[in-house]
Parts: sequence; C-alpha cells; structure tokens
Amino acid sequence: MSATAAAPGTAVGPRAPVRLGPRDGARVLGTVLAPLVAQGPILRRSTVVALSERRGTDERAIALLHELGQRWGYRPLLLRVGGHELLLPLDPHDARAVLDRSPEPFAAASREKRAALRQLEPRAVLVAPTRARPPLRAWNEAALDLGRPVHGVADDLDAALDDDAGAIARLGLAGAVGFAEVDELLWATVRTLVLGPGARDDVALTHDLQRLRARANWSFLAPVDRRRRVRFAHRLAAHVARAPRGSLAGYGRGLEGADDALVTGQVPHWLFAFDAARITLWRALAVVAARPELQERLRAEAAGTGLRELPLARATVLETVRVWPTTLVILRESTAVTRWGGQEVGAGATVALVSAFLHRDPRSPAASGFHPGTEPDGLLTVPFSTGPVSCPGRDVVLHTVATLLSRLVRDARWQPVSHPGLAHDPLPGALDHQRVRVRAARA
Repeated sequence: MSATAAAPGTAVGPRAPVRLGPRDGARVLGTVLAPLVAQGPILRRSTVVALSERRGTDERAIALLHELGQRWGYRPLLLRVGGHELLLPLDPHDARAVLDRSPEPFAAASREKRAALRQLEPRAVLVAPTRARPPLRAWNEAALDLGRPVHGVADDLDAALDDDAGAIARLGLAGAVGFAEVDELLWATVRTLVLGPGARDDVALTHDLQRLRARANWSFLAPVDRRRRVRFAHRLAAHVARAPRGSLAGYGRGLEGADDALVTGQVPHWLFAFDAARITLWRALAVVAARPELQERLRAEAAGTGLRELPLARATVLETVRVWPTTLVILRESTAVTRWGGQEVGAGATVALVSAFLHRDPRSPAASGFHPGTEPDGLLTVPFSTGPVSCPGRDVVLHTVATLLSRLVRDARWQPVSHPGLAHDPLPGALDHQRVRVRAARA
C-alpha cells in the first residue's frame, strides 16, 4: 500500500488505479459487470443462472480480469459508468484496504444498494446512514451472537434442523431429489429458525419477500411496491411480536433496549440472507455426494459425541461459498475524496469487489480446487465480507448450514445424479443449484 501522505481532509486508500480506455472499459462492462447484474444481485434469476453455467460466463469474467491484472500489475481498475467512477480492486491487499476502511470513508450503504433494498428493508443496518449504524450494528451482533460458534439458543435451533434434515434424507432415500423438492421445506426451516414455529407454515410471508427481492433486482428502475412492502412488514411484525426466545428474533427482542419495531426493521435481511444459506447447503451436498472420502470424514465427525462446532462441516461450507460465492459483488461507496496511491478519487465513487475473482484469482494454483480447512495462498476469501461491517450473521449461518450438512450425511450415503464431475478438481466457475440432483442410500 502506498505510504503517500494524504492531503488534509483526504482519506488514504489502496494503490493507484489504472484508468481503462473505452475498449477495455466496455469489455469489463460486458464480460464482468453485465452478467453479474443479469444473474440478479438480490434474487437470482434462475434462467440466467442456468445460462451462465452453460456458457461459462464466470470463467470468462475471471479470465478477463486476470488478463487486465497481468497487464497493469494487478492495480485497481478505474472506469466511468453512468456518469460516476467505478473502481475494481484486483489484488487482495487493495480489496482488504477498502473493507478495513468501512464504513468511513468506504460506506456499505452504496447508492445501488440503497435503491435496491428500499424495496424490502429500508430500516436495515445494511443501508442505514453512517451515523445511525452503531446501535443497529451492535444489536445485530448481539442478537446473532457474533463471535460465538454456537448460538445461545442453539438447542432450539438444532431441534428444527434435525427434523428437517431427516425429512430431506427421507426424500433422498425415496429417489433422486433436486432443489425444487426441498425449496419449500428449507424456507420453512428458515422461518422456524428466525421467527419460531408459529411462522413455519406462513408461505405467504416468504412469497412476498421473494417478490420484493425480485423488484429490488431492478434497483433504481423499479418503483417501490408500497402495498406489498406494508403487507409484508405487518405480517412480519405479527410474527416478531410472538416469536419465542428460542428463535433468533425472539432472542434479539429480549436484549436490553430492543423493541418490536427495531426487530421488525432488521429481520427482513436475516430472511433474505438465509436464502443464500439454502443455496450453499445444496451446493455443498452436491460436492460431498461426489466425493465419498470427504463424505466419510463428515460422517465420522457427525457420529462424534458432544461435538457442536463441527469443524470439518463448517470448513466444507466455507469452501463451498468460496468456490461459488452467493454474494456476487461487494459494493462500497466513498464518502469523501480518497487517495489511492498517488491519485485522488472523488467522493461518491463506487468500489466493486468481484467475489468470484477474489476467491478464485488464477495466480493461486489451487484456487479452483476444493480444500476444506485450507485456504489457497494468495486469495482474499470474503463470503461474509470482512472488516468493521462484515456480516454479523456469519457464525449463526455457518452453524445452521454445517449442522444441516452434518445431519444429512450422518444416516445416509449420498451419490450424485447430476454433476458427477464435482468429484475432481478443478471445479467449474459456476454451479446452478437448481440443476443439482442427488440420491441417498442408508449408511
């Protein structure tokens, strides 16, 4: 990082960027950014995700960024999009410098994110003004037990996870099963974990959430569906008001200074984020089904007595979300003029960290392999972001997905129906979870 002193009132940033010419800027827009937007930044568009896997759009994006990185010494790329500046850090040190300096001068509540998430969670900490963030952030961290591998109400959470993992295993034992067959079951799991058993069968709640997320994909272009948002908020508030302490919302509501309005404003993002957890679970099961040796190790861990943290299962989940990140791009927006090496970049610039590239930088020979518990050298793996505004739900999500995966392999042996090639490295740049099919036999 440059040691150049900053001018008064100017924050220090990463290395000096290289401004792309019109041709290379158009290539980045067409090959990297447009496919990310097309897949759906808030809710995945299934047809586009399937097409991206078939056409290898992620691999092409990684290849282009690697080409430009080699040409320019992996300095951040600077281009103009829609009248304002956009920076793409390529080197892990530059990317981490941005994340470590959030929320000032690199705010998490970028204009694109604010425009999208006003559809469903206008009061969430993720889009809150910087001055309003500290109390919301503190409550989210406490409610989600950030820093504790096992949540304070894990006994209640695990009871629901055990039941639903058993139901999925029974489907697999009966024949080939894909994501479509477990979709509603997994949403029921999410509603139970977040809001308690009283919300388990409220399909309408997550239907409205999904419709609002679909509108959020259009960011600035879609007006807010105020009627649906109000209906969703009222329905959610009713569940929050009666959420038992053994649920995440109930646990959070019991914290000092919390009230129903605070909880109702934050919980939409928890529901939203657990969708990514569902996707990660299915992708992880696809890899485990194709790799018997890994599955046996997970089964042995699951059989261990008194083991709650499940280190191998957690590592498998983390490796899955490294190889196939569910957050396609991490956005930050500069709140002040920042100095990047010897250059100043104006306030309001957007910084986009392309997760697929940072997680699978071709300079790391093992980047496209599957190595649970061993992060390949030279990568910045940020499935939950990092720095002061990293995801406060990291630990509870890891516990949830690792526990489900562990329970799934404990009593059943899974085999691939689709994607047998996941048995070997290198792994493909994209994996459409909706096309993954597996079957089970009794262990």
